[in-house]
Order: sequence, then structure tokens, then C-alpha cells
Amino acid sequence: MLRFITSIPRYINKSQMFSYKRQLSTTRLVKNKFTWKLMCLGAISSGFYFIYISIQNGYTAERKKKVIVLGSGWAAVNFIRNLKPELYELSIVSPANYFLFTPLLPSVTVGTVEVRSVVEPIRNLIHKKHKNTVNFYEGECIDVDVENQTIRCKDNSAILGSKSEYTLDYDILIVGIGSDNATFNIPGVKQHCHFLKSVEDACKLRNTVMDCFETAAIPGQPQNEIERLLHFVVVGAGPTGVEFAAELRDLVRDDLKRLYPHLINYCKVTLVEALPQILNAYDENIKEYTTNHFKKDGINIWTKHMVTKVEKNCVTVKKMETNELIEVPFGTCVWSTGIAPQDLTKKIMKKIPGQTNRHALLTDYYLQVKNSNGHIYAMGDCCTIEQRKLLSDVKEIFTEADKDSDGKLSLEEFKAAMEHARYKYPQICKHFSGEDWDNSLQSAFNEADANADGCLGIKEFEKLLKTVDNKLTSLPCTAQVASQKGKYLGKLFSQHSDVIGEASDLSEQGVKQFEYNHMGMFAYIGDDKAVLQFPVIGSFKGLGAMYLWKAAYFNESVTTRTKCLILFDWIKSRLFGRDTSRI
Repeated sequence: MLRFITSIPRYINKSQMFSYKRQLSTTRLVKNKFTWKLMCLGAISSGFYFIYISIQNGYTAERKKKVIVLGSGWAAVNFIRNLKPELYELSIVSPANYFLFTPLLPSVTVGTVEVRSVVEPIRNLIHKKHKNTVNFYEGECIDVDVENQTIRCKDNSAILGSKSEYTLDYDILIVGIGSDNATFNIPGVKQHCHFLKSVEDACKLRNTVMDCFETAAIPGQPQNEIERLLHFVVVGAGPTGVEFAAELRDLVRDDLKRLYPHLINYCKVTLVEALPQILNAYDENIKEYTTNHFKKDGINIWTKHMVTKVEKNCVTVKKMETNELIEVPFGTCVWSTGIAPQDLTKKIMKKIPGQTNRHALLTDYYLQVKNSNGHIYAMGDCCTIEQRKLLSDVKEIFTEADKDSDGKLSLEEFKAAMEHARYKYPQICKHFSGEDWDNSLQSAFNEADANADGCLGIKEFEKLLKTVDNKLTSLPCTAQVASQKGKYLGKLFSQHSDVIGEASDLSEQGVKQFEYNHMGMFAYIGDDKAVLQFPVIGSFKGLGAMYLWKAAYFNESVTTRTKCLILFDWIKSRLFGRDTSRI
């Protein structure tokens, strides 16, 4: 009995040990089964994933189209920023490997803003959105083979390799090369005038301004020569010409007056404009305000004067009211009179039938170049939208709408005709109120129904369409328009990649047309004053407008880096003055 009692703990221990081992074995078995199932599930999932990726890559490789963008300006950059990276095989060709913030070029010419602050390397912008999936080539496209869909490019840099020309093929070509300076074939303009479209132009002009002052400061310089050297003539009184004249006057008053006190009274700025007023696109009150401000600031304004010839040190101006010719000596002449097409734009226009506009590529409202079979698009200053008039198709529209062939259009037939034509002729949407479409159509119908018979004859219908066509206006060649076109194309290519590059009517695919949204116009007029004109709220002038002008340009800078640099330059020039070094 004693042995039995003493053996109980041993028995219990053995029993517990056996139970524990059995439990451990069961747990391991369960864990092994779970691990095995997990491994099998992972292997199956991985297999399906790799199959999916392979199919997807194969599908993507099949459907990717080669897209080449020419240019690195406002339109091109906004296209890149709004394009989905994975949809196309994208290449960019541009002679400049940077994006230039053109609205601040007048500030660069006098040192208010430094040149490095208004440029951003294009590769940085590409990498931010597309990583390393986009090819960039620094070169100039010199020709386009429309039939074979290839472009020929050339390296125009200072350092050339053994091969400087190359050919690229495309499925879709997007032309965004901007424009050239319009000289109107006036003798001597290209040889003796400064322009203001590029970084090189701004730097060259900045050096010339300071060179004129340094040359005038040489001991013994004749007075008439000092007066010539310090006479700055600006031809063209649009926003660029006005802003340069204003910036130059600020430079003279704020900085050069202190550095060249004996020369400052000889300095003179003259603004020459062929039209009756400066800032022709702005409201009358802005024109008047700017004119009065310039006169108060000592800037001479010659309106209704046309330049006929430019020589090395003299510009000949014709007074349009009397045809009197005036010879004006100058030290620096800045030409800012509008734009003209680039040579490449002219070549493309000659190769595509139906390109009847002499100044730009004709596109439709989807920015497809006319008669390019959907393979060429254009954006920016190099193109203009062909605005087809209703009057040119009035008989066709009338016949199609006249369902009962009675030679008249009822109200219902008229409404159906406008509904059908509104996508082909955008001026219809501009004329008739979109918010109250039916009532607007009925009101126009009743007004056009001259004999009050409840129908429109062909003459009445034609008169109504003529009124609608009056809403047609060409878009200005500005950075604002170019950026909106680039943004539109980027979204178009992202949302409708299946129909892009096909010779099909995009209006039948339900694709939205390009619509320009005017955000307003800005111009700096000097002495910490600016003028702003907005579509709805009207115009602003003075010091407050200057801060709005700076805020708008600060906001439109494409990267945080350029924002910081521009802000720093504004603060630096305010605290320490502008840098007058001639480098």
C-alpha cells in the first residue's frame, strides 16, 4: 500500500508528461498544417500575380503608342504634368533643357529677379511625374515627315559628338514649339533690336543696359552721345513692352540714380506704339490710368507712330497722322510687337493640306491639327483653333433640320438643329445660355421670327446664325492660353487613350472640347503699382494690384524651388537693391 501511495506522484507526473507531449504534438501538427496551407495559398497567389503582370505587361506593350512632344514651354510642361505615365511611350525634344517662366522676363532684364530663379530643369519636372519612363532629347526638330510619321532632329549645342542629327518615329506628334518675334520685314530690326522671349534675350538686354551707362560715364564723352546712349526705345506697348519700360524706370530711379548721379538727367525711356492707345487689350480705365502713370513717371508715350527702319544707333519712326518721318537716336532698342510662326511651323503647314492660316497651325477644338488624320496635335503659340462659322454651312443645317421639307423651321425643328450642332459649333453654347437652354432658344427664335408666323425661313435663320457667329473670337497667344491647352491635352490623352491617334471624329466619341477659361490679365507698370483685369469682378489698379500680381505669379511658379528663389529675389532687391554687375 505504501509503495502504491508513493508511486502515485510518479504516475501523475508520467501521465502529465504524456498528456503534454500529446498536446505539443497536436499543436505542432496544427501549426504545420496551417503553415502548409499558408505556403500553398502564397504560392498560388504569387503564380496568379505573375501571370496577371505578364498579361498586363504584354497588353500594355501592345497598346502603348509613341508620343513625341516638341518644346518645353508652358503647354509642354502642363501636358507632362497632366498625363498618366503608364499609357504612352513618351519622348520630349526641345533645344532648351529647362522650362522658362516667361512672365517675369522683364524683371530679369534689370536684376529684380535673377535668371536662375525663373528656370526649372525640364528633367526635374519629368522625373517628378514620370520617374525614368520618359526620354528627353536636347535638340531642335528641323523637319517632320508627315507621311512616314518621323521627325528629324539636330543637336545645336556648343559641344557636338560624332553624330549630331537623328531621326525619331512617332504615332502621335504634339507640336508645342511656341513662336518667333514678328518683325514685319522692317529693315534692321533683327540686326539692331533686342527681343524679350528667351533667357538669352533677357541676359543680353541686361548687359546692354549697364553697358550704355558705363560707356556714357567715360570722361570726355560728348553730351549728344550721352543722350543717345541713355535713350531707351521700346517698340510695342503691349504687356511685355509696358512691363519692361516700367522695370527699367524702377532700375533708374531706385538704383542707378545713386550710382550715376551725374548721368541720371540724361536718361530717357520712350514707348512707341502704332495703335491709338497702350495696353490695347485692356479696359479703357486701365489704359488711361497706365498712360497717366507713365507720363507722371517720365516715360514718353508715342502712340500712332510706326517704325519704318532701324539702323545701328537710330530708329526711323513715321507719325501716322501726318506721315512725317522722325529719326530717333538710341542706345538700346527693344522690340516687342507680337509673334510670328517658327520655321518648323511653316514647314508643317506646307505639308498638310487645308492649312490656310499664314500665322499658325489650324487645329480643331480637340487641338488636332487639321487634316493630320489624328496623328498630329498642336498647343501653345504655334497653333490657332479653326473656328468654323455657322453661316458657311447654313443651307446644310437648314435642310437637315427641316424634317417635313416645308421650307421652314418650326420651334421644335430649330431646337433640335441647335442641339445637334452645338458640339460642332461651340459659338452656339456661347450665345445661348447653358443654364436656361430651352428658354434662351425660344427667345432667340421669337426674336428672329420677323413675320411672326411661328416658323423661320431660310433668310430669318441665316440672320440668326450671323448673330451667333459674332461670338467667335480668336484666343490670345499668352502663357495662360498655352498652359490651359497643355493641361487639356494631358487629360484628353489620359482619359481617351483608346481613340487618340486614330483617324476618327472625336466629337462622335463623346470627347469634351477645349474651352478656354479666362482668368484675367496682369501688367506691372512700375513704382510698386500694377493693373489687373478680371472677367467678372472688373479691374484693379495701384499698390494692392501689385501684391495681387506678385501673388499670382508666385502661385503659378511650377515648383517649390522656383517659388522660394523668386520670393528671395524680391526680398533681396527690396533690401539691398538690384545687382548692376555686367557679367
